Amino acid sequence: MFDPSFRPPELRPDLSNLIVMSAQTGDEWVSTCDLVTAHILPLFAEHRVRFVEVARAGRAQADGIVVLQDTREPVRLHPDPEEYGFYALSAEHRVNGILPTLGGNRVCSAKAKGIPLDSWRAQHLGPRPYLHAVGFNAEETSRVVRDSSITMGGQRTAIYPLVTAGWSRAHCQGYLYGLFGLWWPKSLCRQCCFVSVPSWPEQLARFHANPAEAFKHVVDEYVTLALNPKSGLFGPGKSLTDRLRRGGADQVLALVDAELERCEWAVYRVRRCYSRPATAWRAVETVHRGHRAETALYLQLLAEHLRLPLHHDGTHTRVWLTEASTTYPRLEAFFTAAPAVVSDKRRPGFDTRWHGHADHRLHALEDSACEFQFCAQRAA
Repeated sequence: MFDPSFRPPELRPDLSNLIVMSAQTGDEWVSTCDLVTAHILPLFAEHRVRFVEVARAGRAQADGIVVLQDTREPVRLHPDPEEYGFYALSAEHRVNGILPTLGGNRVCSAKAKGIPLDSWRAQHLGPRPYLHAVGFNAEETSRVVRDSSITMGGQRTAIYPLVTAGWSRAHCQGYLYGLFGLWWPKSLCRQCCFVSVPSWPEQLARFHANPAEAFKHVVDEYVTLALNPKSGLFGPGKSLTDRLRRGGADQVLALVDAELERCEWAVYRVRRCYSRPATAWRAVETVHRGHRAETALYLQLLAEHLRLPLHHDGTHTRVWLTEASTTYPRLEAFFTAAPAVVSDKRRPGFDTRWHGHADHRLHALEDSACEFQFCAQRAA
């Protein structure tokens, strides 16, 4: 809008063929959306720039998308999934008992951003070729390499104006400061796992400033760690909770504690069949529901029934049916308690694979655990 040198020749001088798109994940900091509403959207309206805001309509791609707005006169963003009727990334992770992961190909971004953006373009642009300007900065060359390989069969041509201009993130922040007189924080989900150590102070400040908005993701991490002790948000042994504790985010942690005491809990039966390190089929089953103290008692009585020890790691309690092993295939089975938010899930063919590797000891323990569960249900 301000500097024609950034404009490709295909862009009309009046910007009438420019479409600016944003995808809501459902987990963006509201403060970032407020900044966009206060400073960016008025510029779009002034220059009559077409602005499109989209999100996922449901868990499956077949559920389609929600078009939150498509206008040349935008006045606000729509970050709240409950208020505006779209499906948040954290909602999917919550029912699965997982968090975003550092490994892989940023599946979280592909689902929450890529799919709704690509779906809208497919619906509204059809087969027409288009120029796609992506805002990676000059320090994100690895992301450029991955993104530039996506051509949609030749329909999409990607350009990277900030990279071409050599603008780093710091340069971009300085530019925005010159325009608006404030330091613009990074746009990211509250539970983003890609927050580097140097960037953590900025993220920590947001947790301090918005505890009521942020604490639910710490509860999600509690559940995830219950189901997988190695699944801290920032990697094995690197949890969001620990960072917040070291950072003195007492208000956030107090809200977490209050929620853990208030909410309904479940005892989960968790099984994994590893074919190699970090590659496993998982089954999760809810076997009991109740208050926190009730689920703790259930685990204690189950351990006594199975004549197995209760394992406490300082935060979570588990009854392990399997023993540690370094050989593959490797089975992992335990019972644990956490808030009752995770849906039962078992991959087709899991039982066949499981029973093909379980030994007589494990089968006997599982049968005894089922007997205990049946007796507990009858007693209730």
